[in-house]
This record gives sequence, C-alpha cells and structure tokens, in this order.
Amino acid sequence: MIKGSMKSILALSLGGAVLLSGPIAYAQDQDGSDATQRVSSVYRLMDEVTVTARKREEGLQSAPIAITALTGESLEARGATRLDEIAKFSPNVTFQNNPGFSGASSSAAIYIRGIGQQDFLPTVEPGVGLYVDGVYIARSVGSVLDLMDIERIEILRGPQGTLFGRNTIGGAISVTTIKPSDEFSGKVDFTFGTDKRIDAKGVVNIPLSDKLFLKVAFASLNQDGYVERSFDGIELGDRDSVSGRAALRWVPNDRLEVNLVFDGTRSRENGPALTLTDIRLNKLNSPELNSVLFNPVDANGNFDPTKLNIPFDAPADNFALLHNYLATFLGGQDCLGLVPGQPIDAGGNPNNPACYNEQFIANDETNAGTAPSFSNIDIWGLALTIDYDINENVSIKSITSYREIDAQAARDGDHSPHIIAQFFDDFQQEQFSQELQLSVNALDDRLNWITGFYYFQEEGLNENLLEFVPADFRSGGSFDNQNWAIFTQATYNITDQLSVTAGIRYTDEKKKFLPDQIIFADRTFGLRPDGTLGPLFGEGTRILPFVEVETSISEFTPMVNVAYEFENALIYATYSEGFKSGGFNQRVFPPLPETPSFDPEFAKVFEVGVKYETADKKLRVNFAAFHTDYDDLQVQIFRDVAPITTNAASAKIVGFELELAANPFEGTFVELAVGLTDADFKKIDERATEINLDSKFERISKWTLSAGVSHEFAVGNGAYLVPRVDWAYRSGFYNDALNSPEIYQPSFHLLNANVAWQAADDQYSVTVGVTNLTNEDYLQSGIYSSTFNAAESLFNRGREWFINIKVNM
Repeated sequence: MIKGSMKSILALSLGGAVLLSGPIAYAQDQDGSDATQRVSSVYRLMDEVTVTARKREEGLQSAPIAITALTGESLEARGATRLDEIAKFSPNVTFQNNPGFSGASSSAAIYIRGIGQQDFLPTVEPGVGLYVDGVYIARSVGSVLDLMDIERIEILRGPQGTLFGRNTIGGAISVTTIKPSDEFSGKVDFTFGTDKRIDAKGVVNIPLSDKLFLKVAFASLNQDGYVERSFDGIELGDRDSVSGRAALRWVPNDRLEVNLVFDGTRSRENGPALTLTDIRLNKLNSPELNSVLFNPVDANGNFDPTKLNIPFDAPADNFALLHNYLATFLGGQDCLGLVPGQPIDAGGNPNNPACYNEQFIANDETNAGTAPSFSNIDIWGLALTIDYDINENVSIKSITSYREIDAQAARDGDHSPHIIAQFFDDFQQEQFSQELQLSVNALDDRLNWITGFYYFQEEGLNENLLEFVPADFRSGGSFDNQNWAIFTQATYNITDQLSVTAGIRYTDEKKKFLPDQIIFADRTFGLRPDGTLGPLFGEGTRILPFVEVETSISEFTPMVNVAYEFENALIYATYSEGFKSGGFNQRVFPPLPETPSFDPEFAKVFEVGVKYETADKKLRVNFAAFHTDYDDLQVQIFRDVAPITTNAASAKIVGFELELAANPFEGTFVELAVGLTDADFKKIDERATEINLDSKFERISKWTLSAGVSHEFAVGNGAYLVPRVDWAYRSGFYNDALNSPEIYQPSFHLLNANVAWQAADDQYSVTVGVTNLTNEDYLQSGIYSSTFNAAESLFNRGREWFINIKVNM
C-alpha cells in the first residue's frame, strides 16, 4: 500500500520537475558548494551559521528562536562521530542510546527541556522530532545516526509544527547533509582507537554535467565490545555497521532544483553492554514480607514445614523469588535456606548455581547471561526534494519520502543461566511522507509567509517474544498510523527593527493497533475458576483480545513571536503550544479483557530570549528563558512484567539556556554553554499512583554545562597545530519515572582532549585524542523492575584514545 503510493508520487514529482526545467538560463551561483577551509581554523568556528529553522536562510543571530546550530567543522573539531554526542555540548538536551527492553544497540531516547520519550514502541510517539534533510524519522530504532558528510545540525527548542513536518511537543533535531556540487572532490577518513576500533569513511563528489551532480558517501564502523559474556565469550557493546548515501542533484536552470537521495544502514552487533548490578532478594528478608510471600513461616518469619502448601505459596508477582521457590520445592535445591526455627534466607545459597542471587552480579565488564544476545538492524530510505521558484517572490517545495526498518534484537534480562527474563524483539516498519510548502515574500519583503500541507503514514509489525519464569508468550502486534496537517506562519516586519510572527497548525491523527498476543507455555499452577487445579491460563490463551483498536485526535496548535533587532542585538518573546498523541500499551501480562490505552499530552510554552554579537564578531552570547505548563504528561511506569505508558500528572518546567562563543585573542576559540531545567509535578493523576509530587522527571539533569577551548599554532611550512580541550557536566538524574535508586546516576564530569595537525594545502590532517580523559564511570541507561527484583545497568565504555587521519582530494 505505502510502496504503491510512493512510486506514484515519485513518478508525478519527477515528471513535474522535468516540465518545470524549461529553457531557462543555468544558475551561475550554486548552493551546497563543497568548497571548504581548514577544519583546524579556529576562526571558522566563529563564523555565523546559516540556519533554515524558519524555512528560509538566515543567520543564527537573526533568527528570533531558541536554537543551537552545530556545523560539520565544529563537530569534527570536537571529535564527535555519532548523533547522540551532541548532548554533551548542547544545554538542556538529553540524547541517550537507550536499549530499553528491546535490546537494540541503536535506539534513541531524546529529551529537550525535560520533554521527550524513551521507548521505541510504534504505539508511543517521540516527544522530540528527528529530521534528516527535511525528512521526519518516525522511530527511534536505528536513529543514533553516524555523522557522515554533515553540513550542520540544528537543535530547535519548544513545540514545532507551524513551519514543517510532524507536530512535536518538545522540540526537533534537524540534520542537514552537504549537497552535491559542481566541482570534483573527495575525502577519505580513517579512525583507529580503543578496543580495536577501525572506522573508515569516504565521500566523493562527481559533476556528471554542468547541471547534474552526484555524491556518494560510505562509512564502515567497527569496534570490539567492552562487556564480556562469561558463558560464550561474546563481547557486548560492540559496533559493526555499514552505511551509505547516494545523492543526485539536478539544477537545470536558476529556478528549479531537484535532489534525490538514497541512504541505507546495516548493523550486525552483539547487543548493548548491559550488566546486572543489583538483586534485591536478601534485602526483602523480613518477617512481614516473608509472611506475605511464603505461607510456610510462623509469625516470626521462621520456616515451618508443617505450613508448607506446595505449590500455592509461590510468589507469582516476584520472578526472582519464584525461581528460587520452585527450585527449592520442586527441584530439590536449597535456594531459600530452609532451616526449621530459622528465618527464610530469600537469597538462598550463593554457591549453588541453581539459585538466582548475587552470585551473578559480577562487575561492569562481565555478563553471566546465556540466552541469545544480538542486535540486527537494516534501514533504507529514499527522498525526493523539489524546489521551484515561480518568481522572485513565490516558491514551492515538495518533499517526498519512503523509509523501511527491519530489526531484530534479543537479550538475556536476568544475566544468568536461568529462564527468568529473556527478551526477543522483531520490529518492521514502513513509512511514507509527503510535504508541500508555498513560500511568499510580499510588501517589499516586509511580509514573509509560508503555508504547507503534510501527510504521514506508517504501518508495520512489532512482536515481543518473552520467556519468563511463569510463562512464555508473544506480546505486540501490528500498527497503522496516519497523520495529516495544514500549517501556516507569517512574519511581518512592522519596522526595520520590529517584527511580529504568527502561525497555526491543524493536525488530524489516527492510530490503529491490532494486538496479536498469545501464551506459548504456561508454567503457572493454582486453583482455576472452574475449581480444578492446573495452569492458570493455558497454552494458546490470548493475552489481549484479537481486536483492532483505534484512537484519534484533531488539534489546533498556535505560535506567536515578537522580535526587536538592535544594531548588535536581538530580543524576542514567544508563546507556542504543542501536543503528543495518545496510544496503546502493547507489553501486557497477565491477560486483560481489553487493550489498555493512554491519552494525549499537551504543553504551553512561554519564552523570552536575547542574542548579542559584538561589531567585530569576536563575541557571541545567546540567552533564552522558558516556562512550560505541561498537562496530562505521559510517563513510563513498570507494572507487572513490563513498563507501560500512562498519563501521570500536570507539571511546570522552568529554565534557561546560555551559550557563548568568543575569539578572545588571536588564534584562540572559547565556547561555554549552561542549561537549567527545573521540572516539578503540580498534580498527580489517579492513574499513576507509583509517583508523587516529590518525584523527579526521568533522565533529566537540572544542570547541564559544557565548555571548550582551542588555540591554533603555526608549525612551519604553512601547517598548523590545534590543541583542543572540552569539558561537560551533568547533575544527577534518575533513569526511570519511579526514581529507583538502583539506577540513579549522580552528577559527573567528562573531559576530552585532542590535538589536530593540518597541512597548509588542506589536503591532509591528523588528529590524536582522548575522550573521557579522567576515566569517569557513569550510567548511560538502566532498567529496574520489582517484578524481576533486579537492576540492569548500561555503563559507558570508559577512557578511549583515537587517531584520525583525513585526506582531501
């Protein structure tokens, strides 16, 4: 269905482009030239970035919005190679490579100003939109992109939607690649480093004619893992991916430009480097809890064999204890320390491998799991962008895109030889989007107006196969989501200094979900409703009814902005609204009579900002303060066997961003960023009893700080040496909405350093660097479940060294 629509629209778009080509004179000034300067030049880092966040080219300092813009040169100067690294030097941004329950090695959890979403499920929408060359990337699986041939990255804060793409409540990250140009050029890039890291990248630009240009980019990334499984020796946290992009640019005249881009990524990895860091068994050993969990105890919590009532006393809501209980009473093992007259030892015998306890907690470099562990992801996409200037004041733009994801992942959630919590995930998605924009300049350029239409459809299948102590079953199902919107935004320059902008968006969204969830093996046992003894559910039982469910929403979201420009400064104020649609919970057990759902969430944001730059362009300071009223916010809470999404509360988020860049004296570049996100719950919904007014937002640091300094030295023969030091700080944060202390990350610092040598002719460069110079050990992500009674943690790799060699042609 989607593929057929894509072929038809691509054919119509290309046909229209040919008709528009006409015998008009060829444009002499091409956009997207590959002409570059030395990456090591600190002066280039102070050049004002041209951004297109408002769908027209303008300088960063002239755009009255809260935006961080990072050029490809600045990313290379920092040694950044993956998209998630931008959070280290972007205030109030969280970008974690979060495997979650899926076990996928590349799955993004992105938050801006406290708003985002950590789950990749297709029944849950992201809070921050990700775009590549104007194309919306709907799902977080595979979206921790490799930075390859990047022109710039724009981080837009606050609700987006009156100018382009999908409605997003928290903000957007827009990645723009370098277009093909009319000059032959090329570059190869090799990086060698810690854990046998070998990265190879290449780009070649070929002018096929004076009007048709081709660019091909390729990357191969390889690195050993840093957590070893003692069972089979495989290394978790490895990298093994190949990606490529081919871009064709056609400029038949000075009014028409056509860009056709194909991209693809293939990764075959062992899965994320999760380790078991805590088991809570012995910490639950109290007479009160033992009396609840196990009937065969007396009032003091001592074991009393006469009270034993196998198997009805098994703690079915606690998988770790259930395993030890069954191993003891049905398997003949001593996993509970059953001694008459003595309290039960919930941890059992730490020397008995048949028991599940602290013996499987090793360290942050070892994993005792035995179940399959892998992450296989295949992604490809095709995008056609057509820009046509009807005249000097009116232009139209079309963006047509089709993308596919085919991903499988597996992991051993209990990190032991036992079947307590093992996960398999199959994710298949197809998405199609079509965007049309009409831009108008009128009234002697005092009025800039854009209006557009956006259509998006995705469909696919997400199956979650799970093996738990009480049962093996399949969760998930098929999905079909559709979204269309019309939007408009206009800026009127009342005077040369004062401008007013207003915009509005209407969004209509429908989501369908067909649960296909069934129990394969039932190891429960007890008294059934018919009075007989046996498995409580039975093989073949459906967990949710095999009935398609649907939810929809239609919403208007406005934006108003007032800006005043001084000689070297700009002040502005903005009010905007955004929402994120509701959805369904697909991870469910035990069986329920209907599919659980959750409602949309809404945000209203007030923002004021100041941008200042000295006349000599040697100091740039940008500041923005914001206040967000956040209603019906969606949180992920662990219930029963899996995390579910529910509407939790209303909240208030206040904060600011301060970004500074300077050339304090010749050859020196300094930058500083400070972010504050202060989020507080104001009212708790009755559906989220697990949190309270004192709970903290998950994955959100109150303070984010970063700084960088570099200096350029001439070393003879026209070559330069540029040492650089970068520092980043994050205050402490919880990794889940329940604020589990087991996966809390205290505040930490990161220090990176590198030295780059660049030849005078810009043909060669060599960079030697170290990331995490102080070898800081910090938690990137974590999972804690009271049902499994265990904590899983994903730590960073630690200190790394690298050598990068670039050759420009």
